[in-house]
Amino acid sequence: MLSHIARDKKTTFLLIIILLVAGVAQSQNMFSFPYYGDAEGGHLANAWALDTLGDLSPYTYAYENPPLGSVFLSIWSNLSGGNTSFGFSLNSGRVFMLGLHIITVALIFSIAHRVSENRFAGMLAALVFAFSPLVTTLQRRILLDNIMIVWLLLAMWFIVGSNRKLNHYFASAIAFSLAVLTKGGAIFFLPIIFLTIRNQAHTFHRRFATNLWFVMSGLVILLFPLYAFMREELFPEGWFLGGDFPHVSLLERIADRGPESGWLLNIGVGVRNSFDLWTDVQNLMADPIIIYGGLISLLFIAVLAIDNKKLRPLFAMNIGNIAYLIFAGQINNTDVVSMLAFFAINIGVLIYLATDMVTSFLSFLEAPVIRYGLAALTPLVLLYPFYAFYSGRTEIYTINQVEGQLQAIDWVNNNIPDDSIVVTDNFAFIELREDLPNIHDYWKVDTDPDIKFTLLADDPCNIDFMISTPQVISDIEAFNLDLMRRTFEDSELLLTFPNNGWPVEIRQINHTNCESSGIARQFEESGRS
Repeated sequence: MLSHIARDKKTTFLLIIILLVAGVAQSQNMFSFPYYGDAEGGHLANAWALDTLGDLSPYTYAYENPPLGSVFLSIWSNLSGGNTSFGFSLNSGRVFMLGLHIITVALIFSIAHRVSENRFAGMLAALVFAFSPLVTTLQRRILLDNIMIVWLLLAMWFIVGSNRKLNHYFASAIAFSLAVLTKGGAIFFLPIIFLTIRNQAHTFHRRFATNLWFVMSGLVILLFPLYAFMREELFPEGWFLGGDFPHVSLLERIADRGPESGWLLNIGVGVRNSFDLWTDVQNLMADPIIIYGGLISLLFIAVLAIDNKKLRPLFAMNIGNIAYLIFAGQINNTDVVSMLAFFAINIGVLIYLATDMVTSFLSFLEAPVIRYGLAALTPLVLLYPFYAFYSGRTEIYTINQVEGQLQAIDWVNNNIPDDSIVVTDNFAFIELREDLPNIHDYWKVDTDPDIKFTLLADDPCNIDFMISTPQVISDIEAFNLDLMRRTFEDSELLLTFPNNGWPVEIRQINHTNCESSGIARQFEESGRS
């Protein structure tokens, strides 16, 4: 894969060692930490729907994300023998994420190596990324960001370095378009990569290279709106070519900026809360060292890039990440994956450059042992904050944050009648759907009209049980999920599974004031085991 370093046996050996270390570290405890997330279950549910129903979602596909992530997860499920090959369904997806993590580390190493022309920079970047508790937590999760970042880094990998040919730009265009079709936010990097090619390509084929990249990436990306147009779901209802019948719309989804923040176009909404989670040392997954270290190193990279042309693509990709966080609308705490990758590269490259400058500065010392010994202190001093912080975050390799979730699902499957209507955090969609066909994702209960109005008639009386987590409670408040709020208020707590800081509650809806509560009465009469 990395042909430019395959010829260098020392570099290849170093990369293999780094990937082995990264793989072992990432796989340690990955089935027990972090807790199984609603988004993980949602992505796996979409892949399940693609396999079993031939649809992009078990509900109405509302264009929340492009479809390619579901396609990749579906392919993995079929290649690995199904969603239950590794026990709980989400474990299969986490094994897939492990493979993507190793590829991501390899690309980070290679890009840092190319930009700095030194394997030491690549090694530092890869190890900082691999041992960051924030990276470890997020890259264990089944997230579209973890698929997207592989394609985005690959798109950059093809255009950095010397002797770039047209086939490199063609491959970069395909990789970039796959990144966008996995997660739409990657589109913010389009002008960044385009301008990078325009500034970096050889003058002999610069115009052709930029046009080739732009046209090829554009043609592939446009398959998504073409798909929506063919389904008569590109334009909103009432628009020209939008028709006069109710339907979801890709353009309407793109225009949705999340909860109103009072800022123009909801600029930066969610960034403050997410930043607090990324940097709060009380949070087990937080990593303020890589966040602040990445930002500080970016300032130095910006200055050095004025005279060092090879650093300009790295600086530009960092700007793309910042633009995404500011202008993409609602930002969640998982949207930092791509930024972490480039922050790690920033840090690795800057530490190498600082070490090189110190070595040059000490050139007046005649004894090489003294000169290089003093120079070696530079990376040790700069890396000490990372070592001190990361060595104190070993809980992520030992803590079990899913046991309570598994116990809750076992209890639900063994105690709730099969015909009950249950709304839930979607982390166990596949396990619950087998025994409870009337189970529904809490998010869709309020956002999918077919579920909210047609099936449930916008009435908590038509819901029997609720499986609640902190994510459910948070989203009810943040996104004003009205039916879920009324359902929660009308419910009574049956059981709580503590689950190491991420409690799972089983709640029964109180049907006392409802005209019909047959299912609830059936459950009450049968008794709870």
